[in-house]
Amino acid sequence: MQKMSRLEGSKEVRRVLNRFGVDLSQCQYGVYGREICLTGYLLKTDGSEFGGQEIEYMIHEFQAILRGYTVRGDMENWRFSSDHIASLGGEEEEVQEEPSEEVAS
Repeated sequence: MQKMSRLEGSKEVRRVLNRFGVDLSQCQYGVYGREICLTGYLLKTDGSEFGGQEIEYMIHEFQAILRGYTVRGDMENWRFSSDHIASLGGEEEEVQEEPSEEVAS
């Protein structure tokens, strides 16, 4: 699989964030190499908070569109990666990581 350009990757990340209703004035994102990084505060556009299951779905959506990429969220209210989700005021939720179908180049 050919690596997506940084611009194309960022465009796809923004589409996913918009689909999930993330307030982009509070959340910054970037694609670096084969990693999707989110920082800031994870909040919905209507002002409500995300739940762990919603974040899990978002991670799966990123991985479905950007195959072979890992996801890392270092947010003020959440910490997550492709294999775990932790609310910074609650208990950590383990997420089962699906095997990726990455093709060696």
